[in-house]
Amino acid sequence: MNTLLRSVPLGRYRGVALGAHWSTLVVVILIAQAVAMAFLPVAAPGRSPVSYWLAGVLAALAFMVSLLVHELAHARVANRYGIEVRRIDLWLLGGATELTAPPPTPRADLLLALAGPGASAAVGVVAAVTATALDAAGAPPLVVSPLMWLGVANVLLAGFNLVPAAPLDGGRVLRAIVWWRTGEQARGERAAAFAGRAFGLVLVALGAGNAFSGRTSGLWLVLVGVFLVFAASAEQSYNEVRHRLDGVLVRDVMRTDPPVAPAWWTVDRFLRSCTADRHQRVFPVVSSEAAPMGVVSLTDLVSVPDQAHTTVSDVARDVPVALPGEPLLDVLGRGPLTAGRDIVPVLDDGVLTGVLDAEDVAWATEISRAVRLGDRETSS
Repeated sequence: MNTLLRSVPLGRYRGVALGAHWSTLVVVILIAQAVAMAFLPVAAPGRSPVSYWLAGVLAALAFMVSLLVHELAHARVANRYGIEVRRIDLWLLGGATELTAPPPTPRADLLLALAGPGASAAVGVVAAVTATALDAAGAPPLVVSPLMWLGVANVLLAGFNLVPAAPLDGGRVLRAIVWWRTGEQARGERAAAFAGRAFGLVLVALGAGNAFSGRTSGLWLVLVGVFLVFAASAEQSYNEVRHRLDGVLVRDVMRTDPPVAPAWWTVDRFLRSCTADRHQRVFPVVSSEAAPMGVVSLTDLVSVPDQAHTTVSDVARDVPVALPGEPLLDVLGRGPLTAGRDIVPVLDDGVLTGVLDAEDVAWATEISRAVRLGDRETSS
């Protein structure tokens, strides 16, 4: 999940970047419609449609804020264990907190997982108690009912998140328990991923049955189930790669003396000169003093309309750089590497010493797997 979203920035909270994916707007509209057209006309009859919609929109926005509180609770516990939080994003099916490192111990994993549902349950209780108090004080139903809905929604959210299936928080709880009982984090991850796929398939089956019966709500169950299946599988794949690359440094993987693109050359000249190497598609751009100035891909260059009068530096893109002694996982945590599009320049004392791309990472992953298999055969 960690970087599967491109979101609109919402600011920062205690140094953590906050964002919302465009699909969040879909959630707000759907919740507002459900509250305004289905819930409030029954709970608070006799009001105008405008009043229902206004209360529905406010309830939907309050629910999104409660999702943010849920994710911030995860972030707070992560910080207590020395884990930095890169960003928090809201999207169609909830929120995602991107951590720079996994929890160090089963206890940390368990507490981090429980923090979100605990915060949701607390918000739900506070909202429900407030609604009850306002109702006792004679507040109008149009004020009390949305608050009560918010309370019930957050309690249900907490309960659903505690289902022991990845990538839900309950899957993290299951992972932590298996990790604690067996001493193997990887076994806990596999158990959580298996449970996530199984739970997702159950939801797909239930949703399909409801849809065939004419209930449109079944489509949501299918959507959530499919998401859980794919997310659990993706999480397991990521964890396997993380274990394989643990301890691998950039210098172990990078390619030295890569072909470079002189910044002062025209695009036309460079394209003519690089046809001899058919395997290189992305190049680091260097100045006449050999200082790195970004990267450029063949896709970037061939799309330039005036190649004869445009220099390579005009097309170059700024990208994050790496150091030779840096852990490879730290570099990958900054964002995915797209084959044929992205490379990471490796600098030593400000001088370009190598590059890292998706193929290098794939090679490191495969060779790490082969070495481990070989060690296993030797030990047996």
